[in-house]
Amino acid sequence: MAADSGAGARARAAALAAGIAEAQVVIHPMPVGGSFGAALEHDAAAQAAVLAVRLKRPVSLVWSRAEDLMHDRYRPAAAARLAARLDARGRILAWRTAIAAPATGAEIAARVLPGIASRAATALTRGDPHAVGGALPAYAIPAVAVVHHAAEIGVPTGALRGGAHGYTAFFTETFVDELARIAATEPMSYRIGMLGGGARLARCLSTAASLGGWNGGVPGSGQGIAAHAFRGSFIAVLAEAHLGADRRPVVERLVAAVDCGVQINPDLVRQQIEGGLIFGLATALGAATGFTRNLADARGFGDLHLPRLADTPDITVELIRSDEAPGGVGELGVPAVAPAIANAIFSATGFRLRDLPLRPST
Repeated sequence: MAADSGAGARARAAALAAGIAEAQVVIHPMPVGGSFGAALEHDAAAQAAVLAVRLKRPVSLVWSRAEDLMHDRYRPAAAARLAARLDARGRILAWRTAIAAPATGAEIAARVLPGIASRAATALTRGDPHAVGGALPAYAIPAVAVVHHAAEIGVPTGALRGGAHGYTAFFTETFVDELARIAATEPMSYRIGMLGGGARLARCLSTAASLGGWNGGVPGSGQGIAAHAFRGSFIAVLAEAHLGADRRPVVERLVAAVDCGVQINPDLVRQQIEGGLIFGLATALGAATGFTRNLADARGFGDLHLPRLADTPDITVELIRSDEAPGGVGELGVPAVAPAIANAIFSATGFRLRDLPLRPST
């Protein structure tokens, strides 16, 4: 049996399902590419083991797309309430984020590492840090509170590219945009002013604004901006968008400025950011399903409203040179896309979208 924890967990799952000793299970990890978190789940190994034992012969198990979507671990649903106190000049004095979301981190830990150790580790924490990852604002705010309310939604949840940052950045950056409007301050300058000397994110914001021809996000402009810090790296995204004839958002342009420290392979960094931006676009505009009689409604890619090549906006990525230690880029491109688009839709229409996917009801 392979020594890595993933293979060990799969071996345990297969042995338990087939009713055999774990020592009888041998896992051969295959270099078959990424899995977007699916490698954390072991249902396929358990099913294959049951079939092989009952048939007494080797089996190859392949799920159809419909089966995969109906029995997946889904993106966690989350709802948030944010509050802030501003001073007379509009600066944020205090900030509070309360998020209701499944304790996905604890769920994953229990599945991957079942037993007393994982239960004890999650029992010692208040809330689930994984479920509110990225909720701490990158801004220099004197008093900040982030609260997680574990929600039982009756749907299994799992890992997604960007994790909780996909919704926490949406909460934070659309709220900051609203605060900037209340303070009667241009949104990009408002963000930079709140950074308290955070030069790296400020440079990302100013670079994205310069490359994108930022005009302040004035009414009717269809421009929006958002920023995020993730795993030692920083990104700002400028979006240009409007509502189409079917009242769905149409994204015309995305401009991203990235500071990820020293770049070992800039071409791979650019590919990761571009892929992350497309992934963020998908989660902003679709990649969701409803449920009927406990089964997912989506049975194929066509039901997920994923962006096609024709829907892909013009994309510009600027990698900022830095001598800082290398940071993460695999998920960095995802979180700031949805809030940038939502802020762009607000500047285009005056209508604030507060739900993902971004689908105006009227």
